[in-house]
Amino acid sequence: MTPMPSLHILVVEDNDNLREATVELLQAHGHQATGVVCAEDVDDTPTRDLADLYVIDVNLPGEDGFKLAARIRESQPLVGIVLMTARGQLNDRLEGYSSGADNYLIKPVDQFELLACIHNLAQRLQNTQASLAASSLTLDRLAMTLTGPSGQVTLSHGESLVLAALSRAAGHKLERWQVMQLVDPKEKGLVAANLEMRISALRKKLSACGAPTGIRTLRGFGYALSCQIRVL
Repeated sequence: MTPMPSLHILVVEDNDNLREATVELLQAHGHQATGVVCAEDVDDTPTRDLADLYVIDVNLPGEDGFKLAARIRESQPLVGIVLMTARGQLNDRLEGYSSGADNYLIKPVDQFELLACIHNLAQRLQNTQASLAASSLTLDRLAMTLTGPSGQVTLSHGESLVLAALSRAAGHKLERWQVMQLVDPKEKGLVAANLEMRISALRKKLSACGAPTGIRTLRGFGYALSCQIRVL
């Protein structure tokens, strides 16, 4: 077996003993693993710490693992998702895969099976990231630069915030007021027409980097990102 890439893995499990044991197992094999109890705790995870892979129990308190997996898949299409549950009926397994799970493991899960599952997903994620690196845009938030196949541009602080937020938002969409708040956090009176001018200028920068249809205006809602951006 080839060496496993190190991943940031979030374990969502309400059984304290199982959660702690799973986190310790993953950490022992070189991963940055964190455990949380429920879907609400996933939502409270800082965006800078978005996981590469989620290990999710189905029978969670509050929002169940199926719904959580579907939300994660919508907002992070390329992420790895493993469901671990005692619910082994065919209709449960089908619901798990339709919610976006890559793997559906029936408890009790042998640690070697879990590690093999994560190893395979890690290889897929590594290959996907390498492919994206060659074709997508890269946002460097510290340097405030955007780099793509056609070149590099310098961004304003507001432009950098908007692109980072769009790249991580559910469905890569933000409402108009959310974009307004990012561009004008001190509420100095930026009006809709001026916001559209700012977005138009950002579109030109995206185009200069190789993404001619980078941001779409969604009538009555806000804006959507139409290209892939890696955020550093």
